[in-house]
Amino acid sequence: MEFFTNYPAGTGVDPGAWAAEKEAEGWHGVCASDHLWVGTTRYPHVFVAATQMACATSRTRITTSFCNNLFRSPVEFAQASLALQEASNGRFDAGLGAGWARDEIEAMGERFPDGPTRVSRYVEALQIVSALLQTGRCTFNGDHYQVRVDGEQSLAQVTDNPPPLIASAGGPRALREVTPLVDRVEIKASARATRVGYLDFEIMSTVTEEEVRKNVERVRAIRADMPIGIFILTAVHAGPEENPAVDGLKAGLGRGYLSRFMGDPSEVARALHELGEMGIDRVQLTELVPGSHAQLAPHLL
Repeated sequence: MEFFTNYPAGTGVDPGAWAAEKEAEGWHGVCASDHLWVGTTRYPHVFVAATQMACATSRTRITTSFCNNLFRSPVEFAQASLALQEASNGRFDAGLGAGWARDEIEAMGERFPDGPTRVSRYVEALQIVSALLQTGRCTFNGDHYQVRVDGEQSLAQVTDNPPPLIASAGGPRALREVTPLVDRVEIKASARATRVGYLDFEIMSTVTEEEVRKNVERVRAIRADMPIGIFILTAVHAGPEENPAVDGLKAGLGRGYLSRFMGDPSEVARALHELGEMGIDRVQLTELVPGSHAQLAPHLL
């Protein structure tokens, strides 16, 4: 299995220095998220952070986790992805998500679309991006996008080694429609908890293991050999002393499946490795308590 670690936004740590440290620890990949903010956490621009990571490393993969389709044009996303593939010497994975945080979109003066509209817009964007990454060209007339990038107006930096396109999805319709369009699907285990426009821990506590397994089966039913990843929020203790923040997060998730990824690092690592039994080959980890990934690394890598 591969384990990717997400940049700890809001800590003030330089993304390049952080990525170099994670490469030295042996992580398979590092991630940059695409937000203005989540709660009190402020984020650097996703492509600036990812480029810093690429320039500071030589082996580990770099990915966007996930670029927000409500923020940017699919043409701009494809252009930036091609440039990052070149800057990283072929180590970039182009991750694009539908977008879920209402307050960011409304702060920009935009209307936050309902769930079905976000999925429809996302599916169209993935079609456009897929064509642009492969050829630098796309003519598309849909309900949400009308694109004409063709002839003399084509994107630069297209090669025979385009960055793999990754979609993040968690609902039946999204999984069904995005799977044929991409190179990897990342199951968003907490998808139901973000459909309300923010991260709702009460809903997150109701996610079950069967739900995750069913989503893996949905992907496999469409493409049996599709690489599948999963997004996991985690928090672990730094030592024998229990951390109230970790205990509080675990208690908030109750007996829900996602509570397995909070607590003792060895037990969390065991739960993460068990994801491989479902057919998941990559886990992307976002730490909710600083230092969690450093504690997990000896058990995972």
